[in-house]
Amino acid sequence: MANRSAAVKQSDLTRYLNAASKAGLIVSRIEVVSDGTVRLFTLDSGPDETSNPCDRLLK
Repeated sequence: MANRSAAVKQSDLTRYLNAASKAGLIVSRIEVVSDGTVRLFTLDSGPDETSNPCDRLLK
């Protein structure tokens, strides 16, 4: 099986982060899905859907 090119390259992520920074956003997390979908999460993007409700009890 031949190597295939990456769905998202590092240069793409750098461009996305630079654009978010210029827009005044602080990126807290990046998710890249195998189909090439990129999600940038900011500090003010709302609650983290992966967090456990019990996490707030531990703080």
